Amino acid sequence: MSLERATFRGDSSADEFHAALKRFKSEGCNLLVTGPVSEDVSEHATRTLLGSPDADRKRVVALADSRTGNVSTRLPPGVDPDGPDVWVIDQQTHQRSVPKHARSGDFELPSETEVGGVADDDALDRLREEIVLAIDYFEDWTGGLESADLRLSVSSLDRLAHVHGPSEVARFVRAVGAMVRGVHGMAHYHLPRPDDDELVERLSPLFDARIELRKRDGLPTEQRWHVPEHDQTTDWVRL
Repeated sequence: MSLERATFRGDSSADEFHAALKRFKSEGCNLLVTGPVSEDVSEHATRTLLGSPDADRKRVVALADSRTGNVSTRLPPGVDPDGPDVWVIDQQTHQRSVPKHARSGDFELPSETEVGGVADDDALDRLREEIVLAIDYFEDWTGGLESADLRLSVSSLDRLAHVHGPSEVARFVRAVGAMVRGVHGMAHYHLPRPDDDELVERLSPLFDARIELRKRDGLPTEQRWHVPEHDQTTDWVRL
């Protein structure tokens, strides 16, 4: 992301901001991605946040509102959704892509029907359980994940809140976020609403930072970061 020359509102320090980013990468973090943007803009952000295709990353992609079932548009260029370092859960299209080793190992996978998009009371718990299972698998398979190796994308909290309610979504984020931090991973969760939306404000305390997106006609996609710990907001920069 193009943050090297980010500028700030007020008297915020660039050094302090970059120190926070470095800490997020080394200690693990959970990021909320906001802004009333289209799915293709969200996909652009996802590709960036899932890490360079040249880096050794373990990627988990959880989709609660996929309309196409095509996870390739969310992965960095050249990353195979059926590859050994990718685990995909798509509740809407009843699809899953799991590393071959996980299918033949000691991990008990949920049944295919349980992955489906039925909006029942257990669907959110099943999504959480499979995300945790995927993280456990990569942690075990690698003999211990290094900082920032694990990358998780969840799309979207808007859909999950609509089906299950904000309180249940908050519980989901707390559980998954704790697991991500436990392996020093980096997770981002899409909530395509204005950054001052009531649901954004309600969920924001659960996250280390927010990445606000916007796309104006004829211009590149832009982002600005909000880091509540330091009361910092960057100016808009290119994604």
